Amino acid sequence: MNKHLFAFLLPVLCCAAQLFGANPDSIPYRLHEPSLVINFVSEDLYEVSGLGPTDEPGIFCAISDERGEVLFLDGAGGGAIVRRVLFREKGDFEGVELVRKCLYAVRSNGEVFEIDRWKTDKPQIESFKTFLSKTDDVEGLGYDKKRNALLLACKGDPDSTYARRIYAFDLRKKQLDSIPVFNINPLEVNELLPYLDQEKHHYFSPSGIAVHPITGDVYVLSTALKRLVVLDYTTGKIRYAVRLDKKVLPQPEGIAFDSEGNLFLASEGKKGEGMLLRFNLQK
Repeated sequence: MNKHLFAFLLPVLCCAAQLFGANPDSIPYRLHEPSLVINFVSEDLYEVSGLGPTDEPGIFCAISDERGEVLFLDGAGGGAIVRRVLFREKGDFEGVELVRKCLYAVRSNGEVFEIDRWKTDKPQIESFKTFLSKTDDVEGLGYDKKRNALLLACKGDPDSTYARRIYAFDLRKKQLDSIPVFNINPLEVNELLPYLDQEKHHYFSPSGIAVHPITGDVYVLSTALKRLVVLDYTTGKIRYAVRLDKKVLPQPEGIAFDSEGNLFLASEGKKGEGMLLRFNLQK
């Protein structure tokens, strides 16, 4: 590269690093350039609080606050709802995952619901209480294939600085392990991504979690401050921390991957309607 051109570009690159993260070229997604944006028409999708992949290409399962109903979305068909599975009339539900033949949903108080035979008129529903409570405020649910477990990410208090805990719900024992499998220090996130002048001084608080199907990294989404943190699966250390553009993702709540590693984020829309955005894996 011409040295004069490099000298010109260097301040631009440094500015981009401050805006989007400590090392914006490390995360394999262009998070300010979605390859697909779907605006949901259905009012049931105005506030998507959980998102998960299915074994059918292009189809995702989602759940919204206040109602225990799993919605199957056609990502290739404009976000149309192709199936509904009602398992509880009311409840503050924050995450959904399809694991083999069963659907799983989680409430903000840490209660886990297992929905079997959901393709029939009479699904079999079983719930499992955990030691978590409403104060822990579970906001993220993801499937960990290696552990054969569900990952429950606790949002906690966005104004506090204590560690954000992620627990594993063992699908064989049907119980929550007492020791967190991951901890995220919100102060460390702030060191990697200092506040911008226009940002409120909240702290990283998980709103969604998913395990990358190729790298195994753990992606944790935070609506507060619009952050995405990537954890090393083995060590639990932060590999990347990036700032999300609120103009692209007004209120990110759901996160999922397809089998090819493309990233999908669900957000509340700017004018009420929910949104589903796809970010292609950069190879």
